This record gives sequence, structure tokens and C-alpha cells, in this order.
Amino acid sequence: MAFSSATKHSASLGTFLYNSMLNSGCASQSQRSCGLANAISSVGTVSDIGLRLLPNLSFHGVHVQCINIGGGKGEIPDNKHLQIALQHIHGIGRSRARQILSKLSIENKLARELTGRELYALREELNNYMCAHELNNQVTKDISRLMEIQCYRGIRHSQGLPCRGQRTHTNARTWKGKAIPVAGKKKA
Repeated sequence: MAFSSATKHSASLGTFLYNSMLNSGCASQSQRSCGLANAISSVGTVSDIGLRLLPNLSFHGVHVQCINIGGGKGEIPDNKHLQIALQHIHGIGRSRARQILSKLSIENKLARELTGRELYALREELNNYMCAHELNNQVTKDISRLMEIQCYRGIRHSQGLPCRGQRTHTNARTWKGKAIPVAGKKKA
């Protein structure tokens, strides 16, 4: 009796996690797998069951394989080398990742092989840089400031046109949207 209720509870937890992962709007497979880990940690009261289920969970080829950096900086894939994995954080490129690793004197090993001390040092170092949500918020504020003061770049942003001097007579379809056909003259 107890075994069947635990199995039933585990199945409902798996269904809950899968549904929350799909409803989160994640686009790529890596985002879905990281979202699954967040869903398990957000469950709270059933986190113990979720952690026991975690090694066994696999939904249509999606596997949990992320390390949460913390501090709102996001997650990095644990099956890649650190120099590549750090580039998954918005605002950190190749040179910044190399700079962080050399400053912390951490070798370029797989992210899953990080010790707790190295992970803590990495979190503290990432707090010194503007990246992830902080960077997105700053860019949004800068663009809204440009639109508010009505400078040329701000006007182009508000009109949905390129603001760095590109031609718009034939191109700029990304900014302007899909082309609307206009009826031309009929040739006789």
C-alpha cells in the first residue's frame, strides 16, 4: 500500500515537473533542462522526492545538466569546459571567461568537476561584472532614456528602424517586419 502511494506521488510529481517545464516557455533544450532543475527546487515540500527522482527523470531526451551559479547570474551547462560554459551567461564572452579563470587560477576543466570552494569563488567573481539580468535591465534603461530625450537614436528605436546608419530602402526587414506588397503599374 505504501509503495503504491509513493509511486503514485512520484508519478504526479514527474507530471507536474514536465508540465511546468513546458509552460515556462523555454525555447531550447538546454533551457528546458535547466528549467526542470528550477522546477524541482521550487516545489519545496516535495524537494526530497524530487531529488531522489532527479537521476531517473528523462522527458523526451531532456536531461538535467546545469549548475546554478547563483546571484541571479543564471546557469551553466555542466558537461562543457568552464571557458565555454561561462559564455552561456549573457554578457560574458571568450575574453571575459578567460580573464575570470586566470584571475581565480582555476584550470579549464569540466564544470561538473568544480569543487564547492571553486564554485563559491566563481560566484563572488561574477558579482563584480554586470551580466545576465543586470545587463538586460541596463540596456533597456539606456534605450528608454534615448527615446525619452528624443535624440536621433531614440527616435529610430521608437519607430522600429535601424539606428546605426544602415539603408532602409530595400533592406532592414528584421526591424521593419514582413514586406507588404504594393500594386504597381501594369505594363502594356
